[in-house]
Amino acid sequence: MFLVETAVFVGLACAARPRVADNQVVEFESSGRELTLDTGRATVSEILISNSLEVALGQDFGSIPQVRHVLTEWVDGPLLVWIALDNPEPGVRKRIYQKQLDLIDGFPEIDFDFNLVPALGRNANEFATGAHVVYSRAE
Repeated sequence: MFLVETAVFVGLACAARPRVADNQVVEFESSGRELTLDTGRATVSEILISNSLEVALGQDFGSIPQVRHVLTEWVDGPLLVWIALDNPEPGVRKRIYQKQLDLIDGFPEIDFDFNLVPALGRNANEFATGAHVVYSRAE
């Protein structure tokens, strides 16, 4: 029995090959309750252009008309996201919360920290020092 287990272990160890480093592009689009993830491998002859996660967050949340600003900041692991709303009525908050849940489910490797705040006519830089403005609706 010992010889069989040793032979299987040695055989598996010899069969293992190291992974080749490769570029991976991840894009996502959420609309309503649907989240679409598209992963692709970039090769030398193929150019894949994708938004960064922060820009994609801004575009995604910015598709809701009541969203005034979206800011992001990476802080020791979690991605902090501030979403400033002009009108934080329950229906709007429900749409925002659903997008947040879709993102958490779609990107389990990222630790999101969402902050929903009223805009109150403030400009984007007044919400968080050090954060990047990834979306700001023009007046």
